[in-house]
Amino acid sequence: MHRTIIEIESEINKIIFNALRYEEAPRAKIKFYMKGKKLFLEIEASSISNLRAACNSFIKWIDMVEKISEKFKIKNSF
Repeated sequence: MHRTIIEIESEINKIIFNALRYEEAPRAKIKFYMKGKKLFLEIEASSISNLRAACNSFIKWIDMVEKISEKFKIKNSF
């Protein structure tokens, strides 16, 4: 098994967490959680290519949430 943990520090961690916490990856196991003000994305997959695909998807989704939040000036408010 291949595994990676991505640590995210953003002003909108709660928004990112709530937007993506139910997303799934078909060929990877995903754990998405917060510890304090930090957001963690743990991805585990049987092959390195499946791990890479899941990482790319989540990184793109996180980037999308940040761009939308910036565009509409949304801040952590919940």
